[in-house]
Amino acid sequence: SQLAAALWARRSAIPAASAGTHPAKQVHRRAVSTARRHGLKLHARGTAHVRDVHQPGDLIVAVCDNAYEELHRSRQGRPQLHWSVPDPVRADTDDSFDNAFTEIAARIDRLGRAIRRTP
Repeated sequence: SQLAAALWARRSAIPAASAGTHPAKQVHRRAVSTARRHGLKLHARGTAHVRDVHQPGDLIVAVCDNAYEELHRSRQGRPQLHWSVPDPVRADTDDSFDNAFTEIAARIDRLGRAIRRTP
């Protein structure tokens, strides 16, 4: 989700935050290096729990199946979008992070176009 938030920040003036249901102590090193390769700023300490950033009326996009299911069942906020991007941490390769980046970038492009068309 950190890659998604960084991509969104580069492509939209609408603010975004990255948060998880079980945030790690720091952003994965491969996520940081992937962001840098693509010209994005990503801070290694930028993790948060969804309950700490969610505000009423926020659009919640779940990029992970587990987070989607957990948020759907909880009162922390229900995701309105579910992108089901394979977790690159499981494979822990540069390719897995690049594939996740590519998939997220395409979805952000589509979401950005849809939001600009909305009055």
